[in-house]
Amino acid sequence: MLSHFLNHLFNGIVLGLLFTVIALGFSLVLGVMEVVNFAHGVLFAVGAYLAFSLVGVIGFWWALLVCPILVGVLGMFLELGLIKRIYNLNPLFGLLLTFSIAMAIEGFIKLIWGPMGYTIPAPPFAAGFINLGFMVYSKYRFIQGVLALVLILALWLFLEKTTYGAVIKAGTVSMEMVMALGKNLPRVRTFVFGIGSFLAGIAGVLTAPMWGIRPGIGMEAMMPALVVVVVGGMGSFYGSILAGQLVGIVTGITVMFYPRLSDMVMYMLMLVVFLGRPRGLMGTKSILEE
Repeated sequence: MLSHFLNHLFNGIVLGLLFTVIALGFSLVLGVMEVVNFAHGVLFAVGAYLAFSLVGVIGFWWALLVCPILVGVLGMFLELGLIKRIYNLNPLFGLLLTFSIAMAIEGFIKLIWGPMGYTIPAPPFAAGFINLGFMVYSKYRFIQGVLALVLILALWLFLEKTTYGAVIKAGTVSMEMVMALGKNLPRVRTFVFGIGSFLAGIAGVLTAPMWGIRPGIGMEAMMPALVVVVVGGMGSFYGSILAGQLVGIVTGITVMFYPRLSDMVMYMLMLVVFLGRPRGLMGTKSILEE
């Protein structure tokens, strides 16, 4: 019984780390560019579909590197061609535009890959189980969690220890501060959107062997990410990490005791947090309050 509980607990922790990776990309774009990027989920789906096409050609680990870069480049083109036109407008315009982009890209996904679902096998190295001493656990899930943790740490180091990271952090407070530092504001915004898209893409590749691939998977990833951002606080890095773990663990434990409730429990958690702290656990005033 204890081993069964620990297995579900670890599943929740890994799920929370993956949710955090997706949510951090969404949160960065929201914090720096003040855009509610509803296309974030479909970029996750693009990463998964590209992996499906490339894994057989270049192998899983190369696909894990190449696909997120391609998704990041796609995100930068979307920002340069479309999204930059709605800066300084009501946030509703950004939500409507990115929702339209998401629907268009999902249509292209169905056109290219069809409406059916696909699966990607875990790489041979990651197949099977690993003995952790106190329980036996899926080797690929363990690798998922480690890679997600490395991504979160790498993003933290970038934001906290590099000059460009400091510029991005300044952008979450005020765009005028970025211009005062003598930085090219349009370039910063494009770069941030690229980072957010990269994080969505790499999460799509990592989860594909476990979640499968289908046209609607982008929305399935987008909703937990949105919950994490709302629970943690709009634009809060540490809030997203905390909320990701809360959402993941609550979902993982619920699967053990009441599986049919597992898809709803994250929204119940969001409701409870929202009623007590409308700005989230670690949030400050956001553009949604303007």
